[in-house]
Amino acid sequence: MILRKVESVKIVSCSERHYEMASIAHENQKLIVEQQWAIGKFSFYTNVVVSELAEGIHATKDKLEEPIQYAQQIYNSKTPVIYISHRLNSYSFDPVAYGEIVAMFPNLIGFAIVSTNRYRRMLASLEKLFIKRPISVFYDLEEAFIWAEKLIGTHIPTSPLR
Repeated sequence: MILRKVESVKIVSCSERHYEMASIAHENQKLIVEQQWAIGKFSFYTNVVVSELAEGIHATKDKLEEPIQYAQQIYNSKTPVIYISHRLNSYSFDPVAYGEIVAMFPNLIGFAIVSTNRYRRMLASLEKLFIKRPISVFYDLEEAFIWAEKLIGTHIPTSPLR
């Protein structure tokens, strides 16, 4: 069992990820909806999308098209959105797809990777070559949400819902 410290007080297990994610979302990031697809779980906040891709999958543009289209329905085209990849599981990703995905979602303003795994963090450094947006790597979701809030603050605020 992996334990995580949340808000410097409560310890929760990975099986309580929903609680953890909801508890660290800052006041400006309210959970709108969570959606489960074969590729993984996606949590949609006011300006942040958090994904937890499934163990062993190979993520491609085609497999991510449904969550991207869902996000397009939630956010208007002017709402700045940060994507946080919460890498709890081992999976592969087609790096060529990054450009195609950004083209599908032009209001994606930043990309965060959350992982404690050394190998996955090293791979994230390579991903920076393919993503033409601000990108950062973090050890926990709280750090990623703080970074996302700062990046969102540099953009003109708009209503997050259509």
